[in-house]
Amino acid sequence: MNTIFKNLLKAIGIMCYFIVLNFAYTRMNTERLMNDIEIFSGLFIISGLIMLERAYKKDDGKIALSGIELLCLSMHSLSVNHVITFYQYDFRFYLLTSSYVFAIYYVLKTIVIYTKEKRQYLKTLSDISEIVKEEPIKKEAKKRRKVRNTKKEMEDTSKKKEEINQKQKTETKKQINKKETEKEKNNVSKKEKAKKDKKVKKEDKGEEKQEENKKKNRKKKKEVVNND
Repeated sequence: MNTIFKNLLKAIGIMCYFIVLNFAYTRMNTERLMNDIEIFSGLFIISGLIMLERAYKKDDGKIALSGIELLCLSMHSLSVNHVITFYQYDFRFYLLTSSYVFAIYYVLKTIVIYTKEKRQYLKTLSDISEIVKEEPIKKEAKKRRKVRNTKKEMEDTSKKKEEINQKQKTETKKQINKKETEKEKNNVSKKEKAKKDKKVKKEDKGEEKQEENKKKNRKKKKEVVNND
């Protein structure tokens, strides 16, 4: 809306400019009026060049277009005297027609800008409706993803628990087997010790019997010697 309002103001200003020139034609000398028109055209050229420099620095097409419009207005103002003298037009009629031409240009420009802005606004509304339509779909998809993720997490946790339980069971079995093997080893060692002790006792008894037999044999020998 700001651009439309600015273009309408430009059209009104240009029409006022030509109306002032037409009014001055009836009250002023033609030579002085032409000098004033040249001064205004020079001001329009300077302002147009400044606008083009600003547009080049800011890379803005709207400012460049306004600068070109000012340059066209300045060229038209400079060519007024030449056109009137060459084609023998009436000064007042020529200024009125030129003011109408510039006014029609700016009116068409405002119409084009308005249609573009309206289309952009309608596009934004259509984009908002599409976004609103897509949002519940995205939310449902997110919910499904969340449900899937929760199911996966539950499955993973259950698997981890099962693995931990299996590890604990295997560790307990290993501990039990170790204890059983240690008990068996202890029992075997006790039995071997008992056997060894029995063997030692038997050997001791055998040695005692041998010594007793030796003593008896010695006594018998002594008795035989005494009898002789």
